[in-house]
Amino acid sequence: MNEEDIALIRRVRPAERPADPMVKARALARLRREFDSATARRRPLGRRTAAVGLVAAGAALIVVAAGYTGLLDDTPRDDPHAVASGRTPRSTPDVTLGTLELAAAAVERQSTLSRPTRDQWVYTRQLTDFALNPDNSGGRAAEMRGKVTVEEWWKFDGKEMATSVQGSELRRRRILGPGERPRPGHVDPRFNGGAIGGPGVVNRTPDKLYDYVAGLPTDPDALLARIRKDNLDKGQDVTTFGAIAGLFRYDQLIPAKTNAALYRALAKIPGVRVVEDATDYAERHGIGVAFGDQVIVLDFRTYRYMGDKRQALLDSAVVDEPGRRR
Repeated sequence: MNEEDIALIRRVRPAERPADPMVKARALARLRREFDSATARRRPLGRRTAAVGLVAAGAALIVVAAGYTGLLDDTPRDDPHAVASGRTPRSTPDVTLGTLELAAAAVERQSTLSRPTRDQWVYTRQLTDFALNPDNSGGRAAEMRGKVTVEEWWKFDGKEMATSVQGSELRRRRILGPGERPRPGHVDPRFNGGAIGGPGVVNRTPDKLYDYVAGLPTDPDALLARIRKDNLDKGQDVTTFGAIAGLFRYDQLIPAKTNAALYRALAKIPGVRVVEDATDYAERHGIGVAFGDQVIVLDFRTYRYMGDKRQALLDSAVVDEPGRRR
């Protein structure tokens, strides 16, 4: 082992447990670049020297591989924000594939909620760039823009919804069923302001969305093909990436194996890249998964979905009645 090999091992092996959970993925990519360019830098080696060099290279790869696997453990890490550079580094295919595989392996081991009952409610608290704040007196809903906090409770069977915008009074309304039309002048006193109707354009109620996502294949190739087919993607993959991002945004009950398969499917889309330090709409730092100008943000530690440029998921739960958060 010569001095150059020793120096290489020292460069790719961190002196202490890294605060940045992606440092080892970058180290692996850097090591490969070092080996690819080693021939041009070094003079011809004798047989014995070459054998020693191969041993050193193997040792270096073992060091990186051991650290790479260590990213999957559950040991608390130092705050990665302390070392965030504030810039958007160039992402290599090795880093992108490696990071998404790490994310998939991590979420695959995490526990997820079972299918809620029809009488339970799916609660979410989000920060978004636009919301309508209904007037309980029956007047026109006020448009709210900027960083708006919206709490929403949607009954799992899809028949009722309750909303609070910026801490306002809880407004509850019945959702129209397929083909159902509101009756002019009809008031139902069970709901605030007699609200009847709801988002008629929404065709994926919580139960239907859950069943669709839970029924997706967990093989990443089959999953990607299914998403492309269901969304009539003609090969550009802009629609496919957006559809997967939409599943993360609207479904907080994704089964663990399906969540892992979605990450692995993203890694198979040409042009998808990892951004080491991205921020969601709440300005929280995380790992960005980008395609064109679309970016979803994953938590540094858990690899769970956090949000995107226009929305941040702040909390979610399954509760027994609207107004409850746990």
